Amino acid sequence: VEVATGAVATLAGSGDEDDADGVGDAAHFSYPSAVAVSPDGGALFVTDSGNHKIRRVEVATGAVATLAGSGDEDDADGVGDAAHFSYPSAVAVSPDGGALFVTDSGNHKIRRVEVATGA
Repeated sequence: VEVATGAVATLAGSGDEDDADGVGDAAHFSYPSAVAVSPDGGALFVTDSGNHKIRRVEVATGAVATLAGSGDEDDADGVGDAAHFSYPSAVAVSPDGGALFVTDSGNHKIRRVEVATGA
């Protein structure tokens, strides 16, 4: 929502429940549940609960990329798609922007994800 005008516009997502990285409406989510903003405001981090992933959205372009999570509901630490989540539902960014803290609801854990590597 544009605060000054109240205008609403879609930044990313097709509106169809699916799983795909892409730009704008070429990207697909499944029950995105939380958003956190990077300290510089250039990126959003989204818990894509239904796809069991953490996604990064570039504010300037609407480009969506998977940061961590394989898409399979499971419980495993790892880098990028080697990590597994079960319904991640909340995310916070560290003050320096280097890490995310994710509520991994289905696994009853708080997980740390390194922004630079997805680890």
